[in-house]
Amino acid sequence: MMKCPTCGGPLKPSKKDPDYLLCYTCKKKFKVPQHQAEDVAPKTERMSAKKEAGRRDSAKKDSARKENVKKERSVREQKYSNIPPKEVRDKREREMKKAYDDMLSVEDEKVSKAPIIILAIAIVVVAAVIVYMLLK
Repeated sequence: MMKCPTCGGPLKPSKKDPDYLLCYTCKKKFKVPQHQAEDVAPKTERMSAKKEAGRRDSAKKDSARKENVKKERSVREQKYSNIPPKEVRDKREREMKKAYDDMLSVEDEKVSKAPIIILAIAIVVVAAVIVYMLLK
């Protein structure tokens, strides 16, 4: 087994391209020297054959597991710790919509007419005093 020239970690053959060796320690890729290219390629083919046999066996187990998982998910809804239940979310949404509508609604507020009437009377009284002073 070769060692990485950069960090000294082990080099492993690439799964995508057997002409390259990968160092998972420093994340570098190196081209396989020509004299070792013949040794690396058969080893990856053997590893691929073993993995394929294991995949066939695990595929049967996975299909059974997937069916069980689908049944469990249909029975219960997936829950996350940071998302409240739907009822709570709907309630909060209604509250926020109501608060927003209340904030925007101006026509619902009834303005008292008393200050306007008092102001009008004050203007009339001041005008009357001015007229009285001018006529005197």
